[in-house]
Amino acid sequence: MALHHLWILLLCLQTCLEAAGSDTDIFMVNGILGESVTFPLNIQQSQKVISISWNSKTSVAFVTPGNSEAAPTISITHQNYHKRINVSGQNYNLELRNLRLEDSGIYKADINVKTSEMITTTTRCYNLQVYRRLGKPKITQSLMTSVNSTCNVTLTCSVEKEEKNVTYSWSPLGEEGNVLRVFQTPDNQELTYTCTAWNPVSNNSDSISAQQLCADIAMGLHTHRTGLLSGLAVLSLLLIILPSVILFLLHKRGQGSYLKTFSKNPDAASKKTIYTYVTVPRDTQTAELRIYDEIPQSKVRWCYSWVSTTGPQDKESWAAGTAKSLTGSNQEIPGQGNDAMSLSMRIRMWSSVTP
Repeated sequence: MALHHLWILLLCLQTCLEAAGSDTDIFMVNGILGESVTFPLNIQQSQKVISISWNSKTSVAFVTPGNSEAAPTISITHQNYHKRINVSGQNYNLELRNLRLEDSGIYKADINVKTSEMITTTTRCYNLQVYRRLGKPKITQSLMTSVNSTCNVTLTCSVEKEEKNVTYSWSPLGEEGNVLRVFQTPDNQELTYTCTAWNPVSNNSDSISAQQLCADIAMGLHTHRTGLLSGLAVLSLLLIILPSVILFLLHKRGQGSYLKTFSKNPDAASKKTIYTYVTVPRDTQTAELRIYDEIPQSKVRWCYSWVSTTGPQDKESWAAGTAKSLTGSNQEIPGQGNDAMSLSMRIRMWSSVTP
């Protein structure tokens, strides 16, 4: 079907080109999507029209004059154009309403006019192109750098939907194309860059100030720096909190295990607690009290009784008697001093070296 339509289009174009040697030209007609377009025939009222046949990729319509001053009669020959065609009663111009993108193409009108001598056919050809009405373009920034108070920015201008035959221009620089490279310095902060998008049926524009360019760069750098610092702060906080939480959970789990053991076997737990937490202090004995360890218990008591009951005048006799009691002989205790403390020390030293 598409190949068939292409052949019809080529045939119409060939017919128009063949007729170009006479009074036929190809007229460019631009239409807006969803709106109306008019194919001008400019037939004079003095001309007596017999019929007009419209064709494109398919047959479109067949028009005949009305009786007396009545409106022309329109016969739609393809349902794609149903309720979309109107013909003027004065000049037979054809109006196509509610345009679609697929309406674009070559249209040919064969006009049959009766003269005094014969009926002649005049062919008119039109090239219809349907476009969307352009919305406001969008300016985006990229490749932004800032060196020595100079902002180097690449501006890109684009429309919302990709359209055919769209051109772009920048003011006040007069640059063509949708990309503009700007080297912004403090001397031209008051400039405003305007991008205008054009197509054959409409145009629209958007602007950005030079101050906004550098402000966006500074804001981007500040945002990047703030985000980096925030990330580092969150990471540091996690490194501080996470170990604390882990230690708390481990400690809590350890307490739970101990309480569970205590509840199952309270006696065993109490015993463990006594052995773990109760210590028995051990008193250390001074060196002076070691006489009770080095001298047999019976001898110590006997010596103590003699020291306690013997008078000063008999201390030497007591010492000799003590030596005899300890050794079983009349051996004298070496050393000097007749008081009780000296005698005790002499006995202690002598007994430690006597077998």
